Amino acid sequence: MTKYSKTLKVKVVQEYLSSSSGYKLLSKKYGIKSESLVSSWVQRYKAFGLNGLDILSPKKSFDGSFKLNVLKWMKTNKASYPKTALHFNISNVGTIWQWQHTWEIEGADALYRSKGRQTIMSADKQSKKKQQTELERLREENELLQIENEYLKKLRALVQEEEAKKHKSSRN
Repeated sequence: MTKYSKTLKVKVVQEYLSSSSGYKLLSKKYGIKSESLVSSWVQRYKAFGLNGLDILSPKKSFDGSFKLNVLKWMKTNKASYPKTALHFNISNVGTIWQWQHTWEIEGADALYRSKGRQTIMSADKQSKKKQQTELERLREENELLQIENEYLKKLRALVQEEEAKKHKSSRN
């Protein structure tokens, strides 16, 4: 759940644009945690219109080349984090800061690494799937061997019966 609805954002932005109220006054009036948030709403509205105030998914993932392009653009244009976030339509300014921090500490390759334990989990799922198929194969094989075993028992019984008949007829 988001903290601020799109309706509230539109209301604050409209009031900012139509009056002489500043970011600080509006943030206090509407109980918004910081004036920079109001500023970012106004900037996003100016850049993207009403769509700029849409609630963006925080779970969006970016590949390494995109991250590097963002950092290069920021450096070449000597842009701030908010300006860069606005340019690339990234909802959280802190995301760009994290990328830059990661790049400075661990290098560019670190930006290409995926987060989380996905590889371990998928390997675990593959292992379970292999175990399931192996279990099914073994059950089928077991069933076939049981059928074969029953067949051989009946065959042995028939052979013994035939031998008993031959043995009986040879005595007479």
